[in-house]
Amino acid sequence: MGNLFGTDGIRGVANEKVTALMAYNLGKALAIHLLRTAKYKVVLVGRDTRVSGEMIFSALSAGLNEMGFSVLTTGVLPTPALSYLTRTLEVDAGVMITASHNPATHNGVKLYDSDGRKMPQDMQAEIEKIYADIESYRGVEPENIGGVEQNDDLLRLWVDYIIEALKMPKLNGLKIALDTANGAGSAVIPFVFKLLGARGMAFNNSLDGSLINRDCGSVHAEKFASVVVNAGADYGFSFDGDADRVLVINRDGRILDGSDMMYIFARYLHEKGELHGDTLVSTTITNCGLESSLNSFGIKMVRTNVGGLFIENEMLAKNYNLGGEENGHIMYSDVNGESCGLTAALLLLKIVIEKKKSAVDLLEGLKRTKIATADVIVSERQKVEIEKGALDDFVNELEDTLGSAGRIIVRPSGTERVIRVLVEGENESVLNLLRDKIAREIEKI
Repeated sequence: MGNLFGTDGIRGVANEKVTALMAYNLGKALAIHLLRTAKYKVVLVGRDTRVSGEMIFSALSAGLNEMGFSVLTTGVLPTPALSYLTRTLEVDAGVMITASHNPATHNGVKLYDSDGRKMPQDMQAEIEKIYADIESYRGVEPENIGGVEQNDDLLRLWVDYIIEALKMPKLNGLKIALDTANGAGSAVIPFVFKLLGARGMAFNNSLDGSLINRDCGSVHAEKFASVVVNAGADYGFSFDGDADRVLVINRDGRILDGSDMMYIFARYLHEKGELHGDTLVSTTITNCGLESSLNSFGIKMVRTNVGGLFIENEMLAKNYNLGGEENGHIMYSDVNGESCGLTAALLLLKIVIEKKKSAVDLLEGLKRTKIATADVIVSERQKVEIEKGALDDFVNELEDTLGSAGRIIVRPSGTERVIRVLVEGENESVLNLLRDKIAREIEKI
């Protein structure tokens, strides 16, 4: 793989890495890649609310059109909605224009195959190879140029599908606070909760793309926690910019993350005999306490590299149906092949209603290990050096001091110029000390 695609598609600052020219050439490269197997010569394209999204959409569409492909769009929609519609409509691929949880100045592109799954790395590599040689390809004859069709009714298909697939009960009487991060879910998510009869209160639900993720959404859930408490809500749900992840806020302000949800969902499905292979799929950085807690109930946990694509690939290869990450990405493939914040939020409420227990009560038996984390902003040079192993010996020495009960993970982010540090063990003060040492060492490189 070259420098275009990261661990979750293309991501970067708009008008720097993610430019109109890049999107135009990517549209052409994608069309050329699809030509051999295309049935419809149509690509579904959606976006979140970012201001740069319209520019990227127009340029990407132009590239597809030039090579003979038409574009179908619903405009702004959540990433999991695009995934679902890609596999159910007569299209050859899907493209989501989003930078997920990143700031408004960033943007990106995620590619989906006709089954609504993230394009595997070998396909991305082929597209990138075409992209690098794009000047050698010529567009179609004028009479074969593709067009653009907008259909605003498509999103309702996804809403109806999720409600039916989950067999959702009515939420009558529940007071729900929603933080949609001024992003892709800002219109549709409050609509769904209203449709189900909840007393929904929407916050940060503007379609002004300059506000996406600004001091709101799942990466700032602690800010929303006080809103939930002050509003007297039963639960709060904090989504990110493209609504593929969610965190839960209990009525007392306690934040439930992806590990909490994975524990509740895995136990629920296991008790019903619906957890395929009695296995949850997560990543190398997921809390060790989750794994040991699930093991005590006869549930296994398989770990992959960090990133939704790796989790989804493992689930598909082994026919597992539940996976996720601590950041709130939850994949429940019986409903959505892609991580879906709305599916996770509704499934949690369904279980709460069915079990007649609060979400916090459903966490009984989960014993998490202590952690200390840091995100260290670095230069591209520093990131490359660390990828080459510049910190390995230093980190290994520190990890030895934790003994068998602890571990240290230092990894470059796949989407940002950030080094993520995780120290896990038993003594919180020791973990904080080691985390700070590692952060200082990173800055020296």
